[in-house]
Amino acid sequence: MISLALSFLLLKSTPHVTPVSDPSVVYSPYNWYRTTEYAQSPNPGAYLKLSFTGTEIAVNVDVAPLVSAKVPEVQYPVVRFSVDGGPAITLQLSPTTREIPCSKNLRAGDHHLLLQYVSGYVFLDFWTPVNLLRVTGFTLGEGGQTIPPSGFAAKQKRNALFLGDSITNGDDDIATIKGGITNAVDTQDATLGYPAIVAAGIGAEYGIIAYGGASWDHTAADGHTPGLMKSFSMVDSVHSRLVNGKFSPVPDDVFVNMGENSPPSGDDVPKLLAQLRAASSAKTNIFLIIPFSGRSRVQLTAGLASYSGAPHVHLLDLGNNPYLVPGRPTMYSVDGQHPLASLHALLAAQLVAARNQALAKG
Repeated sequence: MISLALSFLLLKSTPHVTPVSDPSVVYSPYNWYRTTEYAQSPNPGAYLKLSFTGTEIAVNVDVAPLVSAKVPEVQYPVVRFSVDGGPAITLQLSPTTREIPCSKNLRAGDHHLLLQYVSGYVFLDFWTPVNLLRVTGFTLGEGGQTIPPSGFAAKQKRNALFLGDSITNGDDDIATIKGGITNAVDTQDATLGYPAIVAAGIGAEYGIIAYGGASWDHTAADGHTPGLMKSFSMVDSVHSRLVNGKFSPVPDDVFVNMGENSPPSGDDVPKLLAQLRAASSAKTNIFLIIPFSGRSRVQLTAGLASYSGAPHVHLLDLGNNPYLVPGRPTMYSVDGQHPLASLHALLAAQLVAARNQALAKG
């Protein structure tokens, strides 16, 4: 009897591990590849949300791809988590990270977790992929279980997709004038870039697909990820972003901000617009953003003019931003090219206004 009682107590106190396939988990759209064993994303800005009961929660992770590639520890991904809207904790993964304890000794009742992939080293392979966040499950305390998403973990009704380069990725948005552009993971924060702010402004879940140094046709700075014409449809070199030829879920809005590094060539613009339309729906709003510096304006404008499927496709041109002067640091940009977080916020507000104005015109 004593043995049975002890066994019962041990069973009762065993933490519950929730798999990544649990339907209660809300993943940012378009930038995760999921199996029954793990969910992984090579895209900084990716996030997940989860509502649960119990007194504690931890996120289980697998850093094997980084370890196998012998990635220096300083180049490991940076993540951030928050429970119940409380203080956000930012930390860098390491070769020994197996679990991210997010909260203990919570009050009884419902709770909500937000986990974000903040930054990944810009020159490290996103395409094979090596540079990724891989989640293998969620450990809940005694009696804990997942519940339908609610509170800030609730799923938004709209879905938005953002395609771009280092600016869309939030690279160097928390750099300092004194530190300069180092491309270190601690100078980047995709969660503070304009996509997150635009998405909040239009009430949408969002997926960021952006790589430093990327352009329409040329390989990104990691030396592996292809240009936008191919990367838009692939999570990585093996896994498609499309399900039966469609984005899943079908986006309500697609924003394309590409041309800062080099302009589109040939029929890139009309070809991509046609592919985005085919992968979404006839009602999806597609917004072609002129880079904030004004680069590639001529090519992008001409490319859009040559696109025959014009309905629900809009050009968003904010004009040449005076705080982005090539090579000249300002209070809004360390290098005159990459906006700091404060400028991202200003640009995001302008984009929301420009989007609304474009939709009002029809």
